[in-house]
Amino acid sequence: MEDLQQKLHITRVTQVDDTFITQLNSLQDEGTVWDIDQGKKFLENNDNLLLVAYWEKEIAGFLTAYRLQRFDKKKAEVLLYEIGVNENFRRKGIGKELIHALKKWTKEVGSDEIWVPTNKSNIEAVALYRSAGGITESTDEQIYTIKI
Repeated sequence: MEDLQQKLHITRVTQVDDTFITQLNSLQDEGTVWDIDQGKKFLENNDNLLLVAYWEKEIAGFLTAYRLQRFDKKKAEVLLYEIGVNENFRRKGIGKELIHALKKWTKEVGSDEIWVPTNKSNIEAVALYRSAGGITESTDEQIYTIKI
């Protein structure tokens, strides 16, 4: 735990440059790349979130999320859209810390719930979401609800 606290830093990203984009693209699913125009729109919207985890000074992981305003009496909710940790940094608690930072932001933006879709076959994701307090129903298409 001490190693994690000393080496890991998570920050919200609101501006990017070419070097950052290159580093972030290396963590994306194959074929997914940062589009400068769409990325700028994403970052300008305060209801969107890009968190980046740095291990010392190297990008180790990222998370994207969206605040979704509801029209009924429930508070807004947050969709955890994507989370990724570089293979060299897995099993260090980075994914869980990214979700912890997401929980904090979720409270700040007036939401009381995070949800994330995944599949049972994505064993690593299932383990991560459960370890972060996620619960689900027993269907193949799963949405985890993380209560705040």
